[in-house]
Order: sequence, then structure tokens, then C-alpha cells
Amino acid sequence: MVNSQQQTCEEKASDIMPSVLSTAVNALCNKYFFISLASVAVAGAAVLFGSDNPDMLFDTVTAAIFGMAMWLVQHFWLRGYGVSRKMMLDNKKSVDPRLLGSLGDLNSLGSSMGALAGISIVLSRLFIIDIDLFDRGEILIPLLEAVACALSVGVAVSVTTSRPSLRCSLYIITGKAFGARGDEILKKTVRASNNEELMYRLRKMSCVRLIAAIAVSIIIVISALSGAGSAFSCAQTAFLSMLAVGLSGCCEKAPDSKLCDEKISLFSKKSKRMCVMNTIAIVLLSVVFIFSFPFRSVYTDYTPRYDYEYGEEISEEIEYFSVPAAADESYGMLFNGLFLSVTLMIAVVSGAYSLKGSFSSISQLSSELIGACFGITAAVLSGFAMPYAALDAVRILVAFVPACLLIFVNMFSLYSKKKAANE
Repeated sequence: MVNSQQQTCEEKASDIMPSVLSTAVNALCNKYFFISLASVAVAGAAVLFGSDNPDMLFDTVTAAIFGMAMWLVQHFWLRGYGVSRKMMLDNKKSVDPRLLGSLGDLNSLGSSMGALAGISIVLSRLFIIDIDLFDRGEILIPLLEAVACALSVGVAVSVTTSRPSLRCSLYIITGKAFGARGDEILKKTVRASNNEELMYRLRKMSCVRLIAAIAVSIIIVISALSGAGSAFSCAQTAFLSMLAVGLSGCCEKAPDSKLCDEKISLFSKKSKRMCVMNTIAIVLLSVVFIFSFPFRSVYTDYTPRYDYEYGEEISEEIEYFSVPAAADESYGMLFNGLFLSVTLMIAVVSGAYSLKGSFSSISQLSSELIGACFGITAAVLSGFAMPYAALDAVRILVAFVPACLLIFVNMFSLYSKKKAANE
């Protein structure tokens, strides 16, 4: 026999629950998804005008699919909690303005990093890699390809810290942390700044996304402006964004805790230091991965230098730091290995925030381990899509080295802080 009060509540919940169609429409009605579709259109135009690089179209389509999947998963996850886009927007005025302001700053910074990555790709393709492009007069197709890649990569980086995605994660994390649904999620989000446990989870979400957006953008800028081309393809950049968003939204259930009187800021001094440290470490390790001989010798054959200037002394020594040739397909394995390595490093950063400085069970890192497995799978599938970028077992293991070094960096930082606190 069903209780009449329970039946009434279920009927109200079903009325509030948004339909599948409206959820899908709300998920895809944002400028980021439309820009990714624009990149597909530009790449398609390049193929129609006679481009001999159809892989660019496939790359942008795959990136758009990754972006679409991310939006749909977030909004349908919220639908399971009984929260719609309209409810989030209506509740916006009640949330702490300082919290929303901090999330807005992340959005602005991510958009700037996305624009920087896109501009560097256009400059690299048109003025650095193909320096004779303007002399030949065949600029239309290369321009369309460069713009398509720039739009796709730029929007993928920007999505990592986009305002709509951050807003979705805010309510998803609140629901997961407290097992709340519907209006209860809205009420707890209003008092989020007064809840230490919830703010810790939101801080992890913000830091992981911020580190991923800045690190990926800087790596692309460095590799592109060096003449090596973009370190990540459009699809790989979108996957890194999707991974950062997914890992940042995973959290454990929060214990019952009283609300404090003072409002807690989204970023603490400790979290800011960790953001700076991990971003610098990821960028430095990636630069060493791309340009140093020890890593490149694993993924590519060493190419001796032949283009010496007149009167320059010829040396047979190995160049320990050099720029990969953008037109050489053999460097596909190097960049695919870097993609796997950065995927693992993002998982390490997420794990560092999840552990809270202590390790009690492997379940604390379950999301990060799953994310690492997805990263390995993505790198292997990239090898199937691009045979010249296929990785064998040894190259996959070598890609773990930077991630292991990043673990050591975080452990050393934690040990130093604990030692300083004890003294």
C-alpha cells in the first residue's frame, strides 16, 4: 500500500524533473558547443576547397563529440538529482556573490588561455611551420585548416573553466557530498561558503580545472611557437578537458558538519601554492618530454643535423635539446606519449587533492585510477586512428615517468610543510 503523502511527493518530483529533450537542449545550447560546431564547419569547408588533409575534419568532429558528451553527462547527472538549468539560474542570486565571483574569475582566465592557445596555433601554422606559404599564394586552405584547429583547441581549453560547466559541477558536487536532491541541493548551495567540507570539495574542483587549463594551454603555446606544431590534436585537447572536468567533479560523501559563521574563500593560500607548483611542474616536465633527447630517443629515431652554416664547426655530438620537425610523422609517437603523460599528471593532481595529505584506502583514488585507464585507452585508440603515433608497451611505460616525478614533487611538498609545521 503506497502512502498518500509519499505518492504526492513523488508526483511533485516528477513535475519538477525536466524532460529528456529539454535536458539535452539545455545541455547543448551554449556558445562553447556552437564554436566547436563552427570549427567542424570550417574544417569541412577546407576539405570542400580541395584540402589533402581529411584527418583535420575527423579530428574536429571527434573533439566536438567529446565536448557534446561532457555537456550531456553533466546535465543528465543533474537531472538525476532533480535539478534543471532553470533552477540553477533562478538560484544564482541567492548564492554567495564572492563564490560566484571566484568562479567567474576562473572562467575569464580559462577563456584567455584558450584564446592564447588558438592564436599560437594560427601563428605557428601560417608564419613558422610553412614560411613559404604567402610566397606561393595558396593561402585559403591552410588558413581554413589553421582556423578550424585554433577554434577547436581554443574552445576545448576554455570549456575546462567555463562558467556553465563550473555551475553544473557546483550543484553536482553538492548533491554527491550530502546525498541531497532537488530543492535541498539549492538550499545547501546557498550556504556553501559557510560549509568547510563542501568548500574543500569545490576548491579541489576549481584547482584541478585551473591547473589543467593553464598547463595544457602553455604546453600548446610553447610547442606551437617553437615550430614543432601543436603538442595535442583537437580531439586530445578535448579529451584532456573532459578528463579534468570529470575528475574535478568526483568527491566522497561529506560527514555531517556544522555551518561556520565566517564565509570561506574558494582559494586558500595552500591551494594557490599547490596550483602554482603543479602547473609549473607539469609544464617543465612536458617541455623536457618534447625537446630533450632522453625522451625523444624512446619515441623517435635521432636525426643528425646536416644544415650547417658556412664556416660553422661540424660536431658529431648528440643535441640533447632540439626542436622536433613539424612535418615529420615520426614525431606522432612523441606527442601521443606526451598526451598520455599529461593525462596521467592531471590524474596525479586530482589525487593529491583527494588524499587530504593522508592515505587510508585505495577507494580514495578510485576516480583517478579510472581516469588513468581512460587516458591509456585514449592513447591506444589514437594509435589506431594514426598508425604513425601508435605506442608499444615500452613507450607507454616511459610516459608514466613524468607522472611519477609529479607524485614525488607533491609528496616532497607535503613532507616539507609538515616538517615546518612541527618545528
